[in-house]
Amino acid sequence: MGPLLKYGLTLGATALLLGAASRVCAEGDRNQLFFGIDTAYVDSSTKLTAWPDGGTGKLRFVGDGVKNARLFAEYHGRITPTLNARVVADYLDDGSSGLGLDEAYMDWRPIPHSPNQQQVRFGAFYPSLSLENGARGWESPFTYSYSAINTWLGEEIRPLGVEWSMRRRLAITSNTQEVRVFASGFYANDPAGTLLYYRGWSLHDRQTRLNDKLPMPPTPITSGGVLIGLTPAHVQPFTETDHRPGFYLGGEWRYGRRALVQLTRYDNRADPQSFAEGEWGWGTEFDHVAVQVALPGEVGLMSQWMRGSTDWLIGANSDGTLKASSHLVVDEFESKYLMLTRKWRDRHRVSMRYDTFGMDRPASGRVSDLGHAWTLSYRFEPNDRFSGGIEWLEIQSDRELWTRYGLPRQARENQLRLQFSMRLVTPASR
Repeated sequence: MGPLLKYGLTLGATALLLGAASRVCAEGDRNQLFFGIDTAYVDSSTKLTAWPDGGTGKLRFVGDGVKNARLFAEYHGRITPTLNARVVADYLDDGSSGLGLDEAYMDWRPIPHSPNQQQVRFGAFYPSLSLENGARGWESPFTYSYSAINTWLGEEIRPLGVEWSMRRRLAITSNTQEVRVFASGFYANDPAGTLLYYRGWSLHDRQTRLNDKLPMPPTPITSGGVLIGLTPAHVQPFTETDHRPGFYLGGEWRYGRRALVQLTRYDNRADPQSFAEGEWGWGTEFDHVAVQVALPGEVGLMSQWMRGSTDWLIGANSDGTLKASSHLVVDEFESKYLMLTRKWRDRHRVSMRYDTFGMDRPASGRVSDLGHAWTLSYRFEPNDRFSGGIEWLEIQSDRELWTRYGLPRQARENQLRLQFSMRLVTPASR
């Protein structure tokens, strides 16, 4: 898929939004802008370099000091009574810094009052898999650093395509139950798995924009003990390499506000021998389970589990041609977390999360990334505009690849984060 085709849907949605904004206001429909600023003081303890700086660490920030975590804007517009639009853009000063688009899509709900609530999204969007990231700008209202699963979703999973879903209420008991099914066909997510393979799992809050090129450490590639190349310096996860559509599909059951269970299957169907725009296709697929339960004492429990694999053709030339030593490599990955959270007086929230993650290569018996993490967060929101909080994060991991840089294969990374956030919402015009 060429650059014009690759970003055509995204840029087209953005242009339609901007062009429709004035018409929305003129016709008296709903039109709203939301702005967010996240600033943090971070004090981290690690011997590894932050991955946005091309390092091997799992943290976003290394050292201590004030960091510009994120400045973002979110636009919502009603184009017709059943067609809405959403665009999220932000500014970051780490990794592939500058301005960029996170999401840009249309949301069509053809029959709003039908028992079968159907919805169609088309553009660039996050799959609705995360239990954590339900706030504006796909941020988490629970912790400042996301779980390993949702960190990776924010890094490398962003379909460019169409998603259909249908929700229906079931009048089985006095408590409302709902079922929801969804399916999507998409392009431009073929390199997904590249960063996970080379850097491993991580925990942070940086979201990859649609035009980002993420830095990676120059890892040596060997075959039979012989150096046959180096990893690319950057990866652009949202690239189409083989013109084969990927898909995801799933189902969800909800029991009022007490429980939720979701099952999802994702497969980008990428050809591991495909090469385009400087990127290789990685055949990445995974199964995903999400569970959320309301416990006594107004405590919320949520958990996600992901297991899958990614494969690619190792030992190719930088122009995409194959070497005689090229061979297919398959890595399996798995991660899960359990979080407890409680909010009181509508202002205070405490959340605690435990993550485990791993990656291995069954054919060789190698374990390339294995570890766990603890996160403890407190947030205070005195009003809708301002909030602040403190978070402690510790990651312990064993990564075989670090030995190639002369580093110990085991590491403990700690981070203490104090954050201040400001939110502004323009009045909705009608």
